[in-house]
Amino acid sequence: MASVTASPVLAAENGHHSDQVIARTLYQFENGTRIENIAVRKNGNLLVTLSDRPELYEIDPFNPAAPKLIHHFAGYSGLGGITETAPDHFTVNAGNITFEPFLWKLDFNNCGGRAKVSKVTDMPDALYLNGMTTLDSRAGTILTGDCASGRVFRIDTRTGDYTVALDDELLQPPPNAILPVGVNGIRLIGHYLYFMNTFKALYGRVPVDLVTGKAKGPYEVLAANIISDNLAVRSGVGYLAGSQGNVIYEVQSHGDRKVIAGNLNSTVAPSSTSAAFGRTRKDKNTLYVVTSGTEAAPVSGMYIEPGKVVALDVHSFNC
Repeated sequence: MASVTASPVLAAENGHHSDQVIARTLYQFENGTRIENIAVRKNGNLLVTLSDRPELYEIDPFNPAAPKLIHHFAGYSGLGGITETAPDHFTVNAGNITFEPFLWKLDFNNCGGRAKVSKVTDMPDALYLNGMTTLDSRAGTILTGDCASGRVFRIDTRTGDYTVALDDELLQPPPNAILPVGVNGIRLIGHYLYFMNTFKALYGRVPVDLVTGKAKGPYEVLAANIISDNLAVRSGVGYLAGSQGNVIYEVQSHGDRKVIAGNLNSTVAPSSTSAAFGRTRKDKNTLYVVTSGTEAAPVSGMYIEPGKVVALDVHSFNC
């Protein structure tokens, strides 16, 4: 457990039972660490990307005391989105301080527990890639969002070829935004691409072609006035990482929403950045949430902690 700066009032909860769900901190990194995204391997282990440095870690949620550094991507400043393109094959976004995006892939098969790492492509036509989801695992295609331009790219991870698949006003940053951040987290569930537009504060979806990634119908706003970074989606229900609002939202497909963890002054999952459900029988109802830490936005103006991984027992809330 990393050391943290705590106020007399607020302390990092471990085994905390909020008003909504049971939450526990699995692992907290050292000071200064910002976690950006999360994916879950078929063995149940968690893969987390860091944005403060270009590193990918693996955490066993049932033995989380010693995270394993999978790879340090030398020459980059940080990592963004991650998605599983085939069983134990993952693609990850990497970037540098000049916001030049690159895609890499990792193969955990037949490597003695290590990952074989190779570059997919450079993407000079993009500005700032982050959210990522798999389009067609058989074809090795993915979608990734460009926060700054408000476009979603389709990439063939086998050839490195890429095209713009989606470009719509609902994906774009607000006009004249000082920091242009539009489409952020994306998740493909069935034929729908669910997306967050962080600075427009909306959660939406659009039906897409599973080959081209292009829209096959109208864009829908599922919830407005809701700020989030990334999300998990299951059975049409969105679980949104509420960023500096320090909450986790549950949003139904018809738009009804509720906070299932945290509040503005909570340290359960402050400045959450992404979420993913467990994949084993033991943790299929566990929502794993990652945070970027609170150095940029201290809770209650004074509590600071580094990024961490939190397990939320969603089953306890829905029982």
